[in-house]
Amino acid sequence: MSQEDRNSLIKKFDNAASAYDKDRKAIIPNFDVYYGTLVQLAQVENENPRILDLGAGTGLLTQLLWEKHPKARFQLVDMAPEMLNIAKNRFSGHDNFEYINEDYLKYDFDFSFDMIVSSLSIHHLNHSDIKLLYQKAYDHLNPGGLFLNADEVIAPNSYCEETYQKNWLEVIQQANLEEDDKTVILERMKFDNPATLEDNINWLEEAGFKDVDVFYKYYNFVVLYGRK
Repeated sequence: MSQEDRNSLIKKFDNAASAYDKDRKAIIPNFDVYYGTLVQLAQVENENPRILDLGAGTGLLTQLLWEKHPKARFQLVDMAPEMLNIAKNRFSGHDNFEYINEDYLKYDFDFSFDMIVSSLSIHHLNHSDIKLLYQKAYDHLNPGGLFLNADEVIAPNSYCEETYQKNWLEVIQQANLEEDDKTVILERMKFDNPATLEDNINWLEEAGFKDVDVFYKYYNFVVLYGRK
């Protein structure tokens, strides 16, 4: 992604920050099962895990993980400051949250983590950068640590991809949202750059992850799992 595209994407997310949680729940099919699958998999031996959320946005996924791991220590990383400000307000008064307004691909993390998670963020990257990020995630996990990614994939052929997109557009058009909100969402989708499920699995394995699998798949939405 060029710097110009990156700046444009940040602006679009910042402009949509106040309505982001409502919109996401409206346009992501089977939202509760999708996110719930990731949260169910987020289990390590450490009772007070250190958890890194890449592209944390408003903290929607972090909130669900916090409910499961109330004593966990969280780092939330996002390039869009207004999105991160909503997360700060969400967790105001709690000292186990740290906020980093940076590009997670470039940021040099100080810690190793028990879990690294992400939701609907990594698919914006160039494919070569996805590979680099998977390696970076592996390198910053403690032994036995988990990488969990709820994201989008592109189909392995044009027919299935057309089916994916038709299904998702129907969900968006039927969502209980203002038409202006739907237009903003469709504009933001132009920055999507997902890879195939096969490529994602191969890149995770190449990075060193074991027990790599997809634990959820509905059309273009998947939950990927890898363990160090």
